[in-house]
Amino acid sequence: MIAASRFAAIGLVVLAMCAGCGRQTYLERLDETKRYFAYEDRLNQYLTRVAWAGKNFELRVPKQFQPITSKAKEGEASQERDPRQPVFAEVELPGLQGAWQANFPLTGEEGKGDAWLYLCSNYDLLAKKSDEARASTFNGEVMQRIATAVGQPVPQIGKLPLYEVPPKTEEAFVDKRKYHVLSPGLPALHNDKPYRVRIFTYKKDNKQEKISAQISLIYVLPDNIVQASVLDRAIDMSLETLTVTRDKPPAAAAKGGKGGKAAKEKSGGGAF
Repeated sequence: MIAASRFAAIGLVVLAMCAGCGRQTYLERLDETKRYFAYEDRLNQYLTRVAWAGKNFELRVPKQFQPITSKAKEGEASQERDPRQPVFAEVELPGLQGAWQANFPLTGEEGKGDAWLYLCSNYDLLAKKSDEARASTFNGEVMQRIATAVGQPVPQIGKLPLYEVPPKTEEAFVDKRKYHVLSPGLPALHNDKPYRVRIFTYKKDNKQEKISAQISLIYVLPDNIVQASVLDRAIDMSLETLTVTRDKPPAAAAKGGKGGKAAKEKSGGGAF
């Protein structure tokens, strides 16, 4: 009888200990969930709630920016030049996958000024072996074209500082990303107003592929935006959300073999 009582007491202690461990784990998970949703709330304050998707990327952009569509409206003739291409300078951006436009109030009596965001990717160049050389230097080509168009010396990407997001001072709920950054950017004029072309270049670390995915994010911003620091914060948070969804185009389906239409539907899509 005494032995049975002792076993019962031990059992109660073990159950209590297990319950304590379970409660502690629950509280830790609850705390992590709260911190994650607080992080999501911060993103929602600055960025679009839904990520824009292209051929091989997803990105949440600062909420002031609205997409520029590449499709002509119904009844309109097709346009020779992609309407997403820049208007601030005579330049054709290679690998353009997405473009957005915003309008910001300016300091003083300057009124408002247009701003743009462009996303370029070497994705299409990864389909052919003959394009490998150009694909490997894609971000450099983007920077060269822009610098030449605005009449500025061409920066060397390898000499630009690395910019890591999220910063070490903030808790990260996404993988760290490193960009080469050209900031405050290349000076330019648009409608006689001073602008800066700020460029962030990203190269995916993929040891399994000879040539990795490269993406350039180009912000064309007026110099004197009201509350520029708020926009800078939004840009930083947007950089955190960039995701490469596909390393390279799928292999073309053999004629008469599997794939065809289904393969194209699977590889297509996107908001642009």
